[in-house]
Amino acid sequence: MANFDAQVIDLVGSSWTEDQDAVNQFITEGANEVINAMPRSMQERVAEETTVTSGTTKSEGHKVLSMTRNNGTIDQPCRRIPANKRGRVADSDDMEYATATDPAYYINDGKFNILPSGGSGNKLVSVLTYSQESGTILDASGIDTIANFPNEAEYLVVLYAALKALQQAMNGKSSSLPTDVTLPTLAFPPAPVAPTINTISYTDAANEDALVDVISVPSKIDISSNAPEFITSPLDTDFVRVNTLIDTDEDIELASSKLQQIQSQISEFSINIQKSKNVFDKDNVRYQMEFQEEVTKVTQDLQAEVEKFRTKAAIAQFNKQQDQSLNLANAAKQVEDVIADNNSKMQKYASELQKYQAEASNELQKYQAEVASEIQNYSAKITKQVTDYQWLVSQHQNLTADYQRGLQLLTGSSAPRGQ
Repeated sequence: MANFDAQVIDLVGSSWTEDQDAVNQFITEGANEVINAMPRSMQERVAEETTVTSGTTKSEGHKVLSMTRNNGTIDQPCRRIPANKRGRVADSDDMEYATATDPAYYINDGKFNILPSGGSGNKLVSVLTYSQESGTILDASGIDTIANFPNEAEYLVVLYAALKALQQAMNGKSSSLPTDVTLPTLAFPPAPVAPTINTISYTDAANEDALVDVISVPSKIDISSNAPEFITSPLDTDFVRVNTLIDTDEDIELASSKLQQIQSQISEFSINIQKSKNVFDKDNVRYQMEFQEEVTKVTQDLQAEVEKFRTKAAIAQFNKQQDQSLNLANAAKQVEDVIADNNSKMQKYASELQKYQAEASNELQKYQAEVASEIQNYSAKITKQVTDYQWLVSQHQNLTADYQRGLQLLTGSSAPRGQ
C-alpha cells in the first residue's frame, strides 16, 4: 500500500505543491479527530495501559479512558475531579476526601496527580493521541498504517488530510493568481516644436519734400553812379533893394539901373539853365541806355537762375521719387521675405506634425495591441486559476461527503458530523 503522503497527493492532485510538514500535521490531526470520533468500545479496543507516577507523568498525548490506584491489594478506580477541588479531596474532614478505596485524580500543569498520595502500581488506560508537544507527530511519507489504530478507520485519516490539503491549495490560489495587468508604457515620439512666427512690421512711408537750392536773385539794378544831374547856378535877384529904392528912396534911376542888373542876371541864368538842360539831356540819354542795358542783363541773369532752379528741382524730384520707390520696394521685399520665411516654417512644421501624427498613431496601435495581448493573457491565467479552484472546491465537496459518511459509519450515527 502506498504511504499516506502518496495517498493524499492522489486525492488532491499532482499539481498541488506539497508541503511535507503540513501533510504530516494534517495526518496527525486527522488521526486525533478520528480517535475522538471513535465510539468508546472502539477506543477501548485500541487503548493501552501504562504506569503513572503522580505529579510526574505528563497528560499530553493521552485520551484517558480510566485511571486506577493500587491500594496494596487491588487496583481501585479513580474518580476524576477538577484541579480546583484538589484541596477538598486532600482534606480528611471533607466529604469528598479521597481514600485508598475511593481514590481521585486531576490534571494540573500538564501532569497527572493521584490522591491519596503514596501507593504504587498506578495505572492509566488511554488511547494514544499525537502532537508536536509530545513528539509523536506522524510522518506521512514514512508510514502507510498507524500502529494500534483500527484499520477500517485509517482511510478517514487520509481523507481528513486530503481535505486540509485541498483547503491549503484553495487558500494558496490567492497567491497563485496573476498580478495586476502590467500595461506597457505608451511612448509617444516627441511632439514637434511650433515655430516662432516673425511679426510683419511695417512703418508708414514718410513723404518729405525734395530739397533744392534756392534761386539766387541777381543784385538789383544799381546805376546810381551814372544818373544825370541837373546843375543850376544860383540866381541872386535883389528885388527887395529895388522895392526899397522905389518905395523908400524914390530913386527911380538907381532902381532902373538895379532892374537892368537883375534883368542881366536873369538872362545869364536862362542861358545857364539852357546849358545845364543840354548837358542833362545828353547825360540822361546815356543814362537811359545804361539803365536798359542793366535791366536786360539782370533779366537774363534771373532767367538763367530760374532755369537752373527748375533743372535742379526736376533732378531733386526725380531723385526723391526714386528714393521713395526704392524704399517702398525694399519694404515690400522685407515683408515678402518675412512672409516667405513664415510660410517655410509653417510648411516644415506641418510636415513634422504629419510625421508625428503618423508615428503617434503607430505607437498607439502597437500599444493597444500590447494591452489587448496582456489582458488576453491575464484573462487566460485567471480562467485557468478559476478552473483549478473550481476543481479543488468540487473535490473538497466530494471528499467531505466521503469523510462525513465514514464518520457516520464509524460512530454508528445517522446525523453528519461537522468539520
